[in-house]
Amino acid sequence: MNLLGFNRFDLRLLINLLRMNIRDRYLGSSLGILWAIVNPIFMLSIFTYIFGFVFKIKIPGSETTLDYVIWLISGYGPWLATTESIMVGAGSVVGATGMVKNMAFKTELLPIAATFTGLINLVVSLIFLFALIIFSGGSITWHIFLLPLVIMIQFIWLAAITIWLSAIAVFVRDILQLLPNILLVILFATPIFYPFENMPDIIKLISYANPFFHIAESYRAIIINNNTPNLWSILFVLVLSLMLFIWGLKVFRRTKGYFDSLL
Repeated sequence: MNLLGFNRFDLRLLINLLRMNIRDRYLGSSLGILWAIVNPIFMLSIFTYIFGFVFKIKIPGSETTLDYVIWLISGYGPWLATTESIMVGAGSVVGATGMVKNMAFKTELLPIAATFTGLINLVVSLIFLFALIIFSGGSITWHIFLLPLVIMIQFIWLAAITIWLSAIAVFVRDILQLLPNILLVILFATPIFYPFENMPDIIKLISYANPFFHIAESYRAIIINNNTPNLWSILFVLVLSLMLFIWGLKVFRRTKGYFDSLL
């Protein structure tokens, strides 16, 4: 079976590349891969303490300060996975110079495999979030079975972005330095820390074209509102992701012949 130029042997290589990415990221540290769990838990714990017990921010109509923390993490947890995937994926080709120059394989697998490193952050964030919900007396309904669909769409979108960024980074290394700032701007332009209703009307209109907004709202619809995500939102992100991914794959394959001379 061949899909977009990939076969079952490429799937095995993809899994091996993912393992290598995770292993190399924490190579030499005492805790090793446990850092992939410790880091997001540490960050989410700080958010819980600051917003739940120091500032004590409440959502209108809520009874406890933990409601805002739960609402915040339901959007920020997926964002942690997003930044991890994009940052690792964007530098995946540049960071694998030896492999690209000395091994014959489909280099487009590098950014795709790197994208899935964000899954660890996402899983840890969701477990932390569900623990908070249970601790605060909330309920988890059958709607959580819709999460795999949203997760799949999110990572198709992230793979589409990273396959473009990883190719661009070979030609313009500065993109790797600019990327953290760009992601920070997108974070605060997306209603993750504040409700969508608080945004100016013109920014609301722009947000409808922001896939990160639709992804965050889909998580919140399932986890916070115990509801199904907006069908048009997930269809918009899915169609856009597939178009961008297929186009990016073609561009990547056309340009990768230049990689050897630039790396």
